[in-house]
Amino acid sequence: MILTTSDDRPASMRQFVPPVVEPSQRATRLLGERLELVEDLWETVLRSECPPSHAERLLRLKQLSDPSESGTAVADTADAIVQLIREMDLAEAIAAARAFSLYFQLVNILEQHIEEDSYLDSLKTLPEAASSDPFLPPLASQTEPATFRQLFERLRNLNVPPAQIENLLRNLDLRLVFTAHPTEIVRHTVRHKQRRVATLIQTLEQGSGLNRVERQSLRLQLEEEIRLWWRTDELHQFKPTVLDEVDYALHYFQQVLFEAMPLLRQRIRSALLDTYPDVEAPRDSFCTFGSWVGADRDGNPSVTPEITWRTACFQRQLMLERYIKAVGELRDQLSISMQWSQVSPALLESLEMDRLRFPEIYEERAARYRLEPYRLKLSYVLERLRLTHGRNQLLADGGWESPCDGLATLPASIGNLSGSPVQELHYGAVDEFRTDLELVLQSLESTGLSCESLQHLISQVQIFAFCLASLDIRQESTRHSDALDELSRYLQLPVPYGEMDEEQRVAWLLGELQTRRPLLPPAASWTPTTAETFAVLRMVQRLQQEFGTRICSTYVISMSHTVSDLLEVLLLAKEAGLVDPVAQRSSLLVVPLFETVEDLQRAPEVMAQLFSQPFYRHLLASGETGQPLQEVMLGYSDSNKDSGFLSSNWEIHKAQIALQQLATEHDVALRIFHGRGGSVSRGGGPAYQAILAQPNGTLSGRIKITEQGEVLASKYSLPELALYNLETLTTAVLQNSLVSTPVDNTPSWNELMGRLAARSRDFYRTLVHDNPDLVAFFQQCTPIEEISKLQISSRPARRKSGAKDLSSLRAIPWVFGWTQSRFLLPSWFGVGAALRDELDQDPEQLELLRLLYQRWPFFRMLISKVEMTLSKVDIDLAHHYVQALGRPERREAFEQIFATIAAEFDLTRDLVLAITGHQRLLDSDPALQLSVDLRNRTIVPLGFLQVALLRRLRDQNRQPPMSEAATGSGDGRTYSRSELLRGALLTINGIAAGMRNTG
Repeated sequence: MILTTSDDRPASMRQFVPPVVEPSQRATRLLGERLELVEDLWETVLRSECPPSHAERLLRLKQLSDPSESGTAVADTADAIVQLIREMDLAEAIAAARAFSLYFQLVNILEQHIEEDSYLDSLKTLPEAASSDPFLPPLASQTEPATFRQLFERLRNLNVPPAQIENLLRNLDLRLVFTAHPTEIVRHTVRHKQRRVATLIQTLEQGSGLNRVERQSLRLQLEEEIRLWWRTDELHQFKPTVLDEVDYALHYFQQVLFEAMPLLRQRIRSALLDTYPDVEAPRDSFCTFGSWVGADRDGNPSVTPEITWRTACFQRQLMLERYIKAVGELRDQLSISMQWSQVSPALLESLEMDRLRFPEIYEERAARYRLEPYRLKLSYVLERLRLTHGRNQLLADGGWESPCDGLATLPASIGNLSGSPVQELHYGAVDEFRTDLELVLQSLESTGLSCESLQHLISQVQIFAFCLASLDIRQESTRHSDALDELSRYLQLPVPYGEMDEEQRVAWLLGELQTRRPLLPPAASWTPTTAETFAVLRMVQRLQQEFGTRICSTYVISMSHTVSDLLEVLLLAKEAGLVDPVAQRSSLLVVPLFETVEDLQRAPEVMAQLFSQPFYRHLLASGETGQPLQEVMLGYSDSNKDSGFLSSNWEIHKAQIALQQLATEHDVALRIFHGRGGSVSRGGGPAYQAILAQPNGTLSGRIKITEQGEVLASKYSLPELALYNLETLTTAVLQNSLVSTPVDNTPSWNELMGRLAARSRDFYRTLVHDNPDLVAFFQQCTPIEEISKLQISSRPARRKSGAKDLSSLRAIPWVFGWTQSRFLLPSWFGVGAALRDELDQDPEQLELLRLLYQRWPFFRMLISKVEMTLSKVDIDLAHHYVQALGRPERREAFEQIFATIAAEFDLTRDLVLAITGHQRLLDSDPALQLSVDLRNRTIVPLGFLQVALLRRLRDQNRQPPMSEAATGSGDGRTYSRSELLRGALLTINGIAAGMRNTG
């Protein structure tokens, strides 16, 4: 049964009031109050670190960015800023870029704390009147993130049966996959300094009991930390390796998530006790993590089988070290004596087994712990963990191709157990470790005791196991077809694989999949790319053999187009021992990634052909309900780059509905994997509203989402902030899964969206793909070429080295360039044209569009994202990029492109305001509006500064180095290209901090 929230209210209440977000008055007030502290600290640091004349000029720049304070007419502000920048030499320009970058990063810290504080306040009280207010919007239309307690209160007041909630909680499955791209632009070193500053600011803000001396001391510490930060280089000193990126991603687990995750279940359990006391909380591992860092090899030649193997070993090392520390602390804590407490027979029996397996430990520890059974048991557990850690180190050092037999014994230095068979002593699987811990807990509970730290550890083991995060392999589809083509030519097949049509390929692949005969000759030699394609799957088999299937059981195929794309990977997996053709079982879940609009439209047809194959259905892993489980990934980035924001989102929406209907018809459980980016154009934006906007019936408590590298700091840098994001993500999934939104099936609304998407796509493609000057416009009028020189990613910015066309450029730098130049074009372009064409046909459609915004979560999410993005656009500053950076011979063509963009911006803004009923963009969210206004005006000097540095740099690239005096804008010094590039890169850092995302 699915809960609906309509039709049971009086007719006078059925008309839904436009969704108005409750103004966060407290957040708005706090930002205003705390901003004073940040600006005072910023000014103090500038005056202490910069020459007086430089500091005064920087403060004047900041003042000019706020017309209310500058005393300068808005029309004259840009001229005044440009004049100030012209007076700067390069050293001062670099100082300005660093100063504004510092300012934005301090504001980011401030906003994270405000968000965290607001969440903590929401946990303390829930006014009874608010939970039962009949005038609240229907649950399906709620847009403000809800805590567990708020959601369960609403559900109880709507008389949702406990059995329905318990069934959903039992099958709850949330998976968050960390990725390395869009790449994190802030250095790891700077992140550490930000964390120290954040801690001091929080202490100062919450220190109502501090005396004057203590407050002054904190203030001085803050100034000292920020000055140290100022003297630290923000730019990466070298191009990070893949393992550097692994270390960065795992940083959030080590610092925050490892300790925070067990609290998530505690909070859901506590909320249930208040509302549904008889409903059992979900299992500890209802929310788990995955990672692409070290495993995603699509377009990244640095991700080799050896790197993925070392990543897995590194992750297990971190977990084992955590567990060793936790068990050591437990051993100190559980000093219970048998003289004063009973012990369960099961624990005593296990101690006898351990005595036989670890005679040395028994001899060493028995005298000390003779009457302290828990300490003795945990000593054995510690030894097994240390042996597992030692074995893991040998695996990391030996590499994935080292023989298992070589690890049969460990040296005497590891555990003092030379010659002992390691397979019998180390933990071969995490279940063995968890069983030992549960044995201790059960013995304690049988005697009326509890141990929170032990329960906490068991939760961590359930969530993270030994692997910390599951590794998803990702590779581009043609790599597999190319490898099979090379193999078929080696085998001298009558028709080489590359020359087969799709029907022939499917028939040949299915035939080979179902035979026991091996296909790969063991002694053959292959080209390097083919050899690596084969090796990856052998490495995965070895990973599963050593670490268990949880470490790596998913293989994502990017640019999936056809049935053969999936069957190719399964055949290669069979050759590696991951598919058993006799038992018809696979330990690898093959996941198609449908990215382009054409592929999204074709996805249901592809999956229907696969589901109709009995052999393929048997290979699907079973989910919690015993049904075959199919995971399908939908890509936001490339579909947006291909067809624009509106078309991309509509095609993804339709694909989900069609895929769910198909899965239901074939009795297959479907898990949609959303490849969301950090920016709106790549699927980003508030996760809560995005999940509520998912089509009715497509979640059923299951979702998988990418968490991009650039958003990790904003979501997971603080414990309560991490819990807030995880809690609201969970409540959104529960809410969407329980609440029916039948408007998804309204034929006239779907027809309208189809027309809007088609018109938007045509308008977008006319400019982006059909205009011959657009690529040159993008390259010259945005800092895309300089972005590619940032040492922030192990992955190339382009798919094909040397290629300068649009198709070769990845979606991430595509968005990055438009964001830096303040166009943000991929997030809104084409929306206004589509809406205008619809209203030209029938002006009365505006009322229907307003109704859709009020009642259809999907459409409301679309318009809200466009509104938020438009609020960040600065079309005048963008025009400055065009005028200053476009080459003279392209001036006329570029001005025409800009005129098209500017007209579309004005049109889109006006129509969005007409649909939402707002006077200004973001009127429904004053806190966000204040934050965006602050950033928009303060970022202006950085934009002008970036343009000035880019112009100087590009002039240097076109001719020999010249003095600043030659350009009439400097001190007569001659600057090298590397100096100018450094300045430009620092402005990129600063603008990224101000915009809060890159790509």
